[in-house]
Amino acid sequence: MDARQILDALDPDQRTVAETLGAPVAVIAGPGTGKTKTMTHRLAYAAEIGALDPRATLAVTFTTAAAAEMKQRLEAMGIAGVQSRTFHSAALRQAQYFWPQAYNATLPRVEDRNQGLILQACQRVGLRATDAMVRQLATEISWTKQSNVVPEEYVELARIDHRDVWHVSLDDVADILVAYEEAKQAACVIDLDDLLLCTVALLATQPDVARHVRSTYRHFIFDEFQDVSPVQARLAELWVGSRTDVCVVGDPGQTIHSFAGSRSVYLETFAVSRPGCVGLELTRNYRSTPQIIDAANRVTRSGVTLRPIAESGAEVEMRGYADPMEEAAATIDWLTDLHQEGVSWDEMAVLCRTHGLTDPVRRALVAAKIPFQYHVTDDDPTRPGVHVGTLHSSKGLEWDAVALVGVHDGAVPHPLAATRAQIEEERRLLYVGMTRPRSRLRITWPTGAQGRATPPSRFLADIMG
Repeated sequence: MDARQILDALDPDQRTVAETLGAPVAVIAGPGTGKTKTMTHRLAYAAEIGALDPRATLAVTFTTAAAAEMKQRLEAMGIAGVQSRTFHSAALRQAQYFWPQAYNATLPRVEDRNQGLILQACQRVGLRATDAMVRQLATEISWTKQSNVVPEEYVELARIDHRDVWHVSLDDVADILVAYEEAKQAACVIDLDDLLLCTVALLATQPDVARHVRSTYRHFIFDEFQDVSPVQARLAELWVGSRTDVCVVGDPGQTIHSFAGSRSVYLETFAVSRPGCVGLELTRNYRSTPQIIDAANRVTRSGVTLRPIAESGAEVEMRGYADPMEEAAATIDWLTDLHQEGVSWDEMAVLCRTHGLTDPVRRALVAAKIPFQYHVTDDDPTRPGVHVGTLHSSKGLEWDAVALVGVHDGAVPHPLAATRAQIEEERRLLYVGMTRPRSRLRITWPTGAQGRATPPSRFLADIMG
């Protein structure tokens, strides 16, 4: 593709992003607005006109799948050599190369599955851990590292942030943090979060390393920048240095990982923190019908106001049911009706706030002999059938039809959401779920659950009138 063909494939807003070169750029891109297409065409256009050297370009994404997709799209347009990597992948490559030069020792082995180390830490402090507890502790350990929280400060800062680990006191968590570090040292390993910290240390304290990295990479794109943590933001800053050819892309309205240390403030303030930075927006939504977009716009309180491009479709369905079992049965009927109309099982999804809320639906799917795939982690294999799972797991995905079930107060927002910031994150999580479908969206809730009345989520008030 030549430069003209690259630009002709973009809408006016996307084209502005592609053509704005030579200065820092911050792009607020709503869901379904062609973010990945815009980023790849921006890189391809800059390379085509000689404003960018692909071999000196680092494109940073949050998942390996997104990194692979970006690389494939660029190569399909004839652009080869761009380093498309996750934060951890880029950090690992640099740390393994520079650590021996800086410290005359090999980088410790990176342990990407730390459940065994967490169990050892729990045993050291005399705590019997369950699988659920280990998962929550893994999140808590990652939060401390991504947020630069040392064990000595954990209790105080965790109270301020309203942190909560199931059946574990904050004091015990602080002890586990210390025991976890001891377990790692004994095994001579580091975890994935340590990897980022090690790379930050290399770039911050070794001028020769920093100069080498900055001479290697002169052009940068950072995807999903609303989800960067303090450590990741610092690493990005060290990579870029004083370079002006940097573009960050994301959506504050889809910040849903604050519990793990993500902070949308780095995206929101990027335009004012970098001299000469240009702030742009992508608001044309090509994914969903106007009815779905109207409902989503009424729920969100941050990000952009989406403008639907797709043709008009069915109204958003909203309804309460007596209990979760009745709700699940009605959901199965809805899926079956759509399938009979020609929608494939693969193009339908049922999303809940937590894994536990999926149980009634999964049992109903089994009883109805409807094929489905249920993902607990990103490593689970993809199988044919109705989709993955929780609202969190739906980020970045899309289907023809989506049913959001269990959307009641006490679930959305989650009962542990105590602060205003945490409640607003729950609102953003619902927004993410609502912007996944192309043509059909159904939102339901049980009017009674666990022996008590459950009103619909407060976030639905602006839709229900």
